Amino acid sequence: MTYELRIERQFDASPEEVFDTFVDKTAQGVLHGAEQKGWNVEVIQTDVRVGGTSVVRMGPEGREPDTETRAYSVVDRPHRLELRYSMELAESGLTIDTEITITFEDRDGGTLFTMVETGFEVEADRDGFREGWTEYLETLGQLLKARHDT
Repeated sequence: MTYELRIERQFDASPEEVFDTFVDKTAQGVLHGAEQKGWNVEVIQTDVRVGGTSVVRMGPEGREPDTETRAYSVVDRPHRLELRYSMELAESGLTIDTEITITFEDRDGGTLFTMVETGFEVEADRDGFREGWTEYLETLGQLLKARHDT
C-alpha cells in the first residue's frame, strides 16, 4: 500500500504567473526557504523541460543538506507539470521517491493549483511532506502577491 498527498490552493494570479513563479530559478531559492534564518539553500540546477532536471540542496545551517531532485516528464505551460520527485535526507540516509502531477487551472479570476503526489510508502513521510509543501505554497502565494504589488 502507498499513500497519496493532495493539496489544492487558490492563488490570485493567472495560471501563467503561478506556473512561471513555481518554476523560476530565482524563486526556487526563496520557495525552498533561503530567506529563513538558520537555513541554507543552494539551487544547483533548474531545467524545466521534458527530460530536464532540477536539483536543490537545502537544510539547517551546520548540517549536511538534503537534496531534492525533480525530473520532468510533462511540461505544458501554463497548465500542467508531471515529474519524478526524489528527496535524499542527509541525516537519515533515507531517500523518498514519489510522482507528482501539478495542474494550474484558470478559476474565478485566479488559479486553482492542484498537486497530487503519489507513492509514499510510509504515512508519516506523506504527512511530513504535507507540512513542507504547505509552507512552500504559502511562500509561493507571498511571492505572487509581491509581484502583483510592484
